Amino acid sequence: MTVAERTIQTFLQQEGVELVPVHRDECDRFGLELSTQPDWEVVAEHLFPHATAVLCSPANTIDGFVPNVVVLVGKLSRSVHPESLLDCGFGDSRALPGWVEIGHDRDPFRALPAVSIAGRYDCDGRLLFARTRYVVVHHIVDQYLIQVTVTVPDSLRQKLSCAADELIEDMRIGRR
Repeated sequence: MTVAERTIQTFLQQEGVELVPVHRDECDRFGLELSTQPDWEVVAEHLFPHATAVLCSPANTIDGFVPNVVVLVGKLSRSVHPESLLDCGFGDSRALPGWVEIGHDRDPFRALPAVSIAGRYDCDGRLLFARTRYVVVHHIVDQYLIQVTVTVPDSLRQKLSCAADELIEDMRIGRR
């Protein structure tokens, strides 16, 4: 029997911490800026009310699946140890059906605590590739968790890998 890894949600529940979704205007407080790429469009906010931002690439739709980037930012009801929280970031992806990991890292992002994981999984008979980065931001007295996930059909992974990496790696946090 394999013991399941803790997920972000289970960690927060065990710590008694609430994660409240944050919209783009509050992200201006700590300077979150997302990059854009050719063939990627910003999706109307009202379609995904709990997401901070969603981008998609209709030009690369395959069998009804639209490659997408989902940005979720949540404010924690109280501060937690960033590394303890981020240790659970891998568990979310590894819990996906048929997950085959391609790689992961614990490298800081823009000098902030972060983790990243990439792999393939099965979603309703489709083989998808996903890359997720979690970043913890502490701004004055508030602590935020940023999650950016790029999901594309695995058959387009090579074609879209540069765009996917840039959408995640070109995210900026902090004032210039």
